Amino acid sequence: MTQISHLAGYVETLLAQYQVDHAHARQVADHALTLFDALAGSRKWPDGARDLVEAGALLHNVGLTTDPPEHHLVGRDIIFHHELGDESDQAILAAIVALHRRKPRAALEPAVLCLNSRKRKLALELAAIVRVADGFDYSQSQTTQVKVTASNGRLSLLAIGPHAAVDSERALAKADLWERVIGPRPEVIVQSEGTVVEPLAGEEEPVERLEYWYASGNVSFAEAGRVALRRQLRRLQQTARAVKADETIEAVHDLRVATRRIRAALRLLEPVAPAKAARRATEIVRELAREASATRDRDVLLNDIAQRNFSGITPVVEALRAERAQAHTTLVEHLESKRYDRDMRVLARLACYAAGWDNEPRIKDRAGSMLYAHYEALRAYDRNGLPEDEATLHAMRIAGKRFRYALELLNDIAGERLGELLNPLIDFQDHLGALNDISVARGLLAPHTERASEAVAAYLSAREAEWNALRAGLPECWSRLVSADYRRTLLAVIGDL
Repeated sequence: MTQISHLAGYVETLLAQYQVDHAHARQVADHALTLFDALAGSRKWPDGARDLVEAGALLHNVGLTTDPPEHHLVGRDIIFHHELGDESDQAILAAIVALHRRKPRAALEPAVLCLNSRKRKLALELAAIVRVADGFDYSQSQTTQVKVTASNGRLSLLAIGPHAAVDSERALAKADLWERVIGPRPEVIVQSEGTVVEPLAGEEEPVERLEYWYASGNVSFAEAGRVALRRQLRRLQQTARAVKADETIEAVHDLRVATRRIRAALRLLEPVAPAKAARRATEIVRELAREASATRDRDVLLNDIAQRNFSGITPVVEALRAERAQAHTTLVEHLESKRYDRDMRVLARLACYAAGWDNEPRIKDRAGSMLYAHYEALRAYDRNGLPEDEATLHAMRIAGKRFRYALELLNDIAGERLGELLNPLIDFQDHLGALNDISVARGLLAPHTERASEAVAAYLSAREAEWNALRAGLPECWSRLVSADYRRTLLAVIGDL
């Protein structure tokens, strides 16, 4: 583990740089140490764990002065931004910060996923302690004192002070992770003293916010990329949970979009990412996207058929539903497999650990040429007119997505101008997406024409008419993307980098 003096210096630097409320941080750390010491006799924690829980408690609000609503996630990224020297310790600190508020969904958090099973267990236990410790200063008054009164399988605590009742209530509410990874929630006896003053409702927002550290062209391109990967990995895990629940057809769509965004980010980061790990990550998300597509394509087709009145098509619908059910079962089995868990650790390690990356090139050294190259690749499909065949239009749609994801990678830097670039691009993509849905429908229905030939022929005829109308309207969408105004805005964004 990290040297104690090094860890202390790391913590002090971040407390000062991000203007953390020292009084609240120290109070939470003291509570965390009290809880840690009370449990230590019955736990097999490694040397250095006490220093980590103290550091995590001190830094739990390190992101508050940057982004109050999402400060647990911004704080996690701040921890990864500042090199500690031990990647596992750094991930444990990041996990404590990420899990200290809201519902602690450890399975979503890259800082947890990147750790091996032993250190993951430690990270969750320390995070559980800090969550409860933070609750004991919910009043932000630093007046509640916590004392251990007994320990017999369940920790018994005495909370003393004018805000002890409300602080204790909050601490017990935040003991959900504690209950999962440590044991029964502590028993708290409240001893109020003095006059109870109405407490603040959680963390108090700072008067003046700091800029996001990655909102600058001078930031390492690799670091900004890892922030994006962590966001997308978390989103991927959120959608995976929804897919397993299968409550809405949009869940699979969201999962497929998440895989595409991760693949796009990996493609953009290829010049600075560790080659072997990036290739493996790309293979992982490509396979997942392929399995998701088998379900999603049938969802889209079934939903479209349901909106129309074609008699005699019921046998085809039943066959498609059976195919969809089998595809979804296969997808869920993948998401619940041990291999998937190993795959997520591969992605999380790539997103969290700086080792192997080329961290020298800055955003402004890479991003300008990257953006314009993607724009030119999209424009290259216009050869005195847009393509007519389905395969080339599909390839053009993919090029448009790559340009869009390249723009979105720079979202925190480009600001309001990004919308001027994205809106016409999204309109064009949606147009091409509608054309692609018709192409996919043709392929999915081909094996079922004998079941209801007249109904299928009538349905495809209606879709063909839609295809022709959509294709006729494509040049108007395209004209906005190739206009002089669009190019000027794009060059202005590049110049700002």
